[in-house]
Amino acid sequence: MSSIYIHIPFCVQKCGYCNFFSVTNPDLKVAYIEAVKKEINLRKNYLGQQTIESIYFGGGTPSLLNRKEIEMLCEAVNKHFVVDSKAEITLEANPNNLTDKYLHDLAKTAVNRLSIGIQSFNDENLKLLGRVHSAMQAEKCLQLAEKNGFDHLSVDLMYAYPNLTFEQWKSNLEKIKNVKHLSCYALTLEKNANLYTQIQKGQLSLPDEDMVLKQIAILNDFADQNHFIHYETSNFCKEGCFSKHNTAYWQHKSYLGLGCAAHSFNLRSRQWNRTNIEEYIQTINEIADEEHYFSKGINQLFEMEDISTIMGANEYIMISLRTIWGCDLTYFEQTFGYTMLTTLLQKIEKINKELFCIDNQCIILTSKGQLLADAIACDLFF
Repeated sequence: MSSIYIHIPFCVQKCGYCNFFSVTNPDLKVAYIEAVKKEINLRKNYLGQQTIESIYFGGGTPSLLNRKEIEMLCEAVNKHFVVDSKAEITLEANPNNLTDKYLHDLAKTAVNRLSIGIQSFNDENLKLLGRVHSAMQAEKCLQLAEKNGFDHLSVDLMYAYPNLTFEQWKSNLEKIKNVKHLSCYALTLEKNANLYTQIQKGQLSLPDEDMVLKQIAILNDFADQNHFIHYETSNFCKEGCFSKHNTAYWQHKSYLGLGCAAHSFNLRSRQWNRTNIEEYIQTINEIADEEHYFSKGINQLFEMEDISTIMGANEYIMISLRTIWGCDLTYFEQTFGYTMLTTLLQKIEKINKELFCIDNQCIILTSKGQLLADAIACDLFF
């Protein structure tokens, strides 16, 4: 099983914390969608004959696509790939786009899951983060999504940003206790983002470590009380509602990324597409003829790096330790070899026993260990 990611880079405006590739000029949308359709054809052999278990429209703001545009892209994928009949097809969305009419039209497409970037239900916090929607739109879109048959909802919330109080954080969480999936991310400062500049100038200040740890404790208590499974460092879900797409990343499965700046991974190498939208469209159009595409070389569309055994092992350690399934030692030996497994076991013996356990041939971090997941992974790196 494999996955497909389709990057939709268009946004109404850039959020104050965002460093993902996006553009605010919608004039290229039609040409861009045509280019992605051509790329789907060009890349149809990348995953071999593996069945597609998830398709993910990420961004940017994919909810700026209309019904026809979504249907065209889904049809192109189905034409060139074998898509599982129960595939998870997710569309990232902003609350201000999720009107009753839009959701009514969206329900007629193959999309069966929404990932809604709410971030906060507080207008002051939304303004600070540079979000274009209001708190009222955030609450309303959840009701409208359910009304239009979307019961598989994932909500993004953010914490550890300036001025967020404990009361606001608790209130934010309380409003999503009935959704099936929750992604909670601490603010990460990116140098090209507006918030970074404001903090550097002293206009805003980040919460201290004790405050962030308290926000995490509030989140974990909320998850326990409302029967969410904390299945990855930043992700929670109700029973049976794991994200197939993101889980594929964490379980070291192959995936194909389509569109400007999208990444692909086939266990042996990683590829990433051009990050200039005009260049991406031009390049796709130049190599749309498949024979010409291969004669010019695959690096016309993307850059690529081979993944060494050590690099692959370190990446697997990093991502697997973030999940409740942990680092599968049997898979590790099959993929990276007995010698590296032996070394890994020697390394884990030096880690504080309160931070992990080995259960059913898997290294799994305890709740205390999860707070130090990245540091523990670094200690285990080759």
